[in-house]
Formats: sequence, C-alpha cells, structure tokens
Amino acid sequence: MECVANYELKTELSVVADDLVLNISHPDKKYRARIQNITRQDYETPFLLSLHLYFDTPSLDDAKDIADEYLVECMNIFAFTTGSTFRLHRIRQIVDASSESTGMRSVLMWANSTENEDPQPFLQEETVSTIQRLLEHDVPPAIKRAMRWYRLGINAYAPDDQFTYFWFAVEIIAEQQKSSDKVPDICPRCRSPLYCQTCDDHPSHKPYAKQAIRALMKAVDEKCDDETVDLLDKTRNSLMHGSTLEEIEKALPDPHEQIVDVLGRLVWKAIINQYPKELFDGSLVLGYPSTYVHRKLHGIAHVQTVVPKDGSGDFNLDFKGMKVELVTGPPQSALPTVVQMSSESYESLRKLSYKKGEHQEVLKRICERMRQKEDIVQVLALSTDMKFIRDSIKAGVKEGWLDILRTVIDGNNG
Repeated sequence: MECVANYELKTELSVVADDLVLNISHPDKKYRARIQNITRQDYETPFLLSLHLYFDTPSLDDAKDIADEYLVECMNIFAFTTGSTFRLHRIRQIVDASSESTGMRSVLMWANSTENEDPQPFLQEETVSTIQRLLEHDVPPAIKRAMRWYRLGINAYAPDDQFTYFWFAVEIIAEQQKSSDKVPDICPRCRSPLYCQTCDDHPSHKPYAKQAIRALMKAVDEKCDDETVDLLDKTRNSLMHGSTLEEIEKALPDPHEQIVDVLGRLVWKAIINQYPKELFDGSLVLGYPSTYVHRKLHGIAHVQTVVPKDGSGDFNLDFKGMKVELVTGPPQSALPTVVQMSSESYESLRKLSYKKGEHQEVLKRICERMRQKEDIVQVLALSTDMKFIRDSIKAGVKEGWLDILRTVIDGNNG
C-alpha cells in the first residue's frame, strides 16, 4: 500500500518562495519528498519546513518505521548538500494514500506532545556542597575532556551518538592512566599469553589502546567481565564501520539501547576513580540516571476520515476537523507533597472532585495519587496544586473542599 507521512522539520534554511513546492523523487522510486515552507506570523513560533513523504509499505502498522528510515536519508542528503541543520520537529499524520481507496481513508494521527517536559527535582544544598568539594581537586586536562564527552553523551538524543561519545571518554581516560609496564600478546581464543617457540619467550609490549580500555573497565567495575568488554568492543567496532545499534541489535541485550547504559555507567565510574577515594565518605550527593537513553511519550490515534487533495493531486495534509491531544496536568518543578488524612476525609474530597469549579481538576489529581493503609490515606499533591491550595487558604476562601484540606494540612503540620 502507498502512504504519505506528514513531517515538520526544524532547519536554518527555507524555500525561496512560500508558494513554491519542491519535489524530490528517489531514483529507485523508494519515496517521493514534497517540501514547502510553513509560514509563521511572529518570532515566538519556530520556523518549520513541511515535508510530505510518499512511500510504499506492507501495512499501516509498518509505515512509521519505514517512513522514519526514509526521513533520515532525506535529512542526511539535505545537510550534505546545504551545510545546514535539519532536525525532526514532529510527525503529524500518516495517511493511507492507496489509489484504490475512495472516500474514507485510514489515518494515524499524532498528538501534539508536550514540547517541554517536567524536570526531575534533584538539585539541593547538598548538591552544591558536593560540587564545591569536587572542584577543590583539579583533575588533569585529559579527564576534563573525558567529562566533556560524558556530558555530550548524556545530551545526545540518538543512542548511536550517545555510545560513540561515551566511548571517546573511555578512550581518553584509559590512555591517560594506562600503565607503562609491558604486557604480553593475548590469544584471541583462550586469552592466555602467546608464546614464541623460536625466542622461547612471551612477546610483550606497552599496552595497546584496547588493552588499556579493557583494564580500565575491569578496574572500575568488578562486575565487568570479559564478555561485557567484548560486547562493548564489538558494538564500538560495528558503529565505527557504519552499522547502527538497530542493525546489530540481535547480538545486544534487549532492548538494544541497554548497551548505552552499560557504557555510560562505566564512564561515570571511571571519572569517579580520578578523585581521591577519601572524598567518598558518604557525605557527597551524586547521581546518574536509571537510563541514559532519552524517551518521549506520544499519543497516536487510528481514525477513518476523508482526506482532501490539492490542485496538484497530492494530499492536503493540513486538513482540519479533528485534533489529537495529550492531556497533562500543570507543569511541575518542585517536589510533590505527601498529605495524610483519614479515609472519611479522602472520600469527602473524592466526591467533591465531581463538583464543577476551579478546584475540580486539583482534587482529581490529588485523589488519583493515593495509597491507603487501614484507615489512613496518603495522597500526593503536585507542587503547583499545593501552591494553589495554600494560596486559597491564605486568602480565606470559604469552600467545603478547602475546609477539609485546611484541617488535614494543619493536622499534618501539627
């Protein structure tokens, strides 16, 4: 079946005229790309290019993966021929464009996901104290460069890039601290020192880069065995020779991005080892993520609708009439508050959450996040909701739901 995917791209370039449509056809007829400016009214809105990608796919379920592969190919050739940045902003729809389809068509519609997600509340006075103590020890320039690559690895969004940047950090640290003592050549099968019968000796040399990396990894993590190091080395070789994590995933842990976490944590431990051990007496506050791989939540709706065409016979993918949204609560930055109450008070709040008013959404969120043990209920109030509650109490608002929370909060503070 033929499909058309509607992408929006962030770029520093635009088509020279807003009404000009550029068409690029792959010589093997894999896809056709249709590019046009998305006009904007103010500088608050980022400039975006519209890219409609026509392609064949076995099914609508397979369409997203195939379209993304072709999109990457398009952005690569755009960047190469223009020297400009091209990044995916969002995908809006994938439409069944088969010629035999008439009237209603199958459409995958992506919700407008939250552009900026909530942070993880972590920074505190203890964090500042930890940074101050670490800064007292001036690490060598090579370690500072390794820390830079570690930061770039955390920042990168593509797992392939993250692994590569982390590997740069490992190589720098290993080279910085590798021993000058000579080591023997190792048998690739049993890993025993090789022996020369003519010389009646084990040939030795200063550690090669890979040997220094292996020694570093095993030194910073006692759980890092030869199998793990070999897997990391194989992944590095595959990436450096043109493969992707997705292509070599059969040889990697499931999910394959897990290998990024393995290497990222080894880099973190290797950097930690560059500081005096007596620093880590339990007073420092350090952290690393449960996963280095960035993920984003998307809402997708599969609908049947009429999709109009423009004057050139291509689909007009700016059609209006329906909208898919991810419904979220208010943005949060600070930690939530645990509020404890009786089951009777909780039940009263839950009933009041059905009553229309400014408080309704606040009470719904509070009542959804609950845990009960015998007659005691604990609820989790988001920081913005807690501010709304406290401001309402301070302003002397007289309402039933607020009277309950005022009593409960006073009881918690007491």
